[in-house]
Amino acid sequence: MLRRKTVVPRGCNVQPDISKHHESPHIEWNQNHYSPIDYQQESPYLHQPHQSQPQQQQYQIKEDEYPSKRYLMKNHQRYQPQHHHLQHQTSTNTSHQLHSAKERRSRSQPQQFRFDTNINSNINYSNIPTSTTFIEAQRLSMDSETSGSNDSGIRSSTHSTTSSIGASTISNAQVNDDMLIVEAIWDHVAMLADELPFAQGDVITVLDATSTSGLWYGMCRDRTGWFPASYVKIKSEESIKPSSQQTSPLKDDEFPSAVRYQRRRVVEELMETERDYVKLLKDLVYGFLEQCKKRKEMFNNDRITRIFGNISSILSLHINLLKELEASFDKESPENSLIANAFLRNSRSFNIYTEYCNNRPVSCTELATIERQPKYRHFFEACRLLRGMSKLTLEGFLLTPVQRICRYPLQLFELLKSTPTNHLDRIPLEQAHRTMKAVAIHINDSKRRIDSIQKIILWQKNVHGFRGPDIIENNHRTLISGELHCRAIMKRSIQWSKLVHVYLFDQSIVICKKDVLKKNSLVFKERMSLQTVNVIDINDGKEPITGAQLKNSFKLTGPVREYIFTCPDPATKGLWIETLRNRPRPMPPTNAEKRLAIVMLP
Repeated sequence: MLRRKTVVPRGCNVQPDISKHHESPHIEWNQNHYSPIDYQQESPYLHQPHQSQPQQQQYQIKEDEYPSKRYLMKNHQRYQPQHHHLQHQTSTNTSHQLHSAKERRSRSQPQQFRFDTNINSNINYSNIPTSTTFIEAQRLSMDSETSGSNDSGIRSSTHSTTSSIGASTISNAQVNDDMLIVEAIWDHVAMLADELPFAQGDVITVLDATSTSGLWYGMCRDRTGWFPASYVKIKSEESIKPSSQQTSPLKDDEFPSAVRYQRRRVVEELMETERDYVKLLKDLVYGFLEQCKKRKEMFNNDRITRIFGNISSILSLHINLLKELEASFDKESPENSLIANAFLRNSRSFNIYTEYCNNRPVSCTELATIERQPKYRHFFEACRLLRGMSKLTLEGFLLTPVQRICRYPLQLFELLKSTPTNHLDRIPLEQAHRTMKAVAIHINDSKRRIDSIQKIILWQKNVHGFRGPDIIENNHRTLISGELHCRAIMKRSIQWSKLVHVYLFDQSIVICKKDVLKKNSLVFKERMSLQTVNVIDINDGKEPITGAQLKNSFKLTGPVREYIFTCPDPATKGLWIETLRNRPRPMPPTNAEKRLAIVMLP
């Protein structure tokens, strides 16, 4: 029997991505008890002996429902080279020296070819809402990098901030860790979000110089991005060395044995925990999520999204991250590994964790609701046994990504403490630590923002007779509130004067009065937008318009009405005036944030 030989165009070394293959179903009795990550421990995966055997599954999954074990790649197309920039002479010489050896392509650089793999992707971006403005900025980059997209050809051929899903099929792509120090000879204005802006004379650290499109990826002033190689010149010829020479070990006096051992231990722990984490993500996606999609009578698309969020996107990110970490990992001398660049190249992709963490309460609520029915409990137990996972609930497994993203800054900080100042990984590692710390801070800020929106929704529900658009249409948090005496003035005459409850939001002020029929209830009275309001500090004394004696008062003047508020003491007056004058710039909630806040209401 003749076997057809697949012809692959020259220059396209391609093999199927084994990371996307589904493992064959099996049942494995695991005696180890799995517990979520504990940040006080050295390793996030603790194994404790479990005495009792798991109960026999009561709900079986048919093995023939699993996808096939192998995928074949078809229709390879020869890549089409894109435009080339006219490079500066010194930059051209450098590029020739870098490409004198066999060319290695970083997975984060632009791809000049596209494959029609005909593979059913496990990632469905249509189910992923943009929860924050931070994610909104990332969405263009993510859409442009998905293999098979019809509208991403121009952008993906010039810029890329994250490793594409299609690029994950190139298993032989290597991460170039050459570190060049260059100096800008012209100003570069960033036109896209993933470009690196700099001024003439700035010093730039090149993180990736393997692109054939004339674009380099580097870091300047704590920012990373792409820039034309023709805009810079080599600052130090000593930096143009092959990767194997750059990673030569430091001298004993520069790298003491105790520090060397500590760095080796931290690097090995980081690699081991990342491998375990990717395995867990695969178990969740292939063992749970994919099986839920096959049970249409039990799980619709909305329910699957509420339970799992965008965990498929997280799996894709960490498959690429692990490949880059493995490529930069020195097995013989782990302490000499240069792993920081892998985090820098994928720094923007970590923003997808914001959506996952915000969806966490929704997932817990949904699981608590459906697991009251025995058929769902038996189904999840069968999924766990078929993947050979340790005895833990699905809710516990889904907590791991939240813990993992918060652990990266701690691990990188430990690695930074054991890295000498003259180590080649020192400068990128400092930037990687700051980047991952900023990601964790942003996730926490996003969670607090959702909580603030929820509080506004609950407050408005308890106000009787509320009129006008919802407060969350233009406001996302309450700045200050209190009981003040208010005088409403129109056309130089007092409309009303009484003790009221005033609530100041970031873009609106709402005045309420007590409900005489219900205790601890409020009745809506008036509201005013702060877009065209002036804040005036009133000196103690007689007010010229009303003739009233005022003390500890301030005035808000609008297009139609004026309000004079009297505070109980000078400190309260100062606090209100300062809050009004220094309120944050307008940041209205996005539709995704409002939807998420409403879904998460108790």
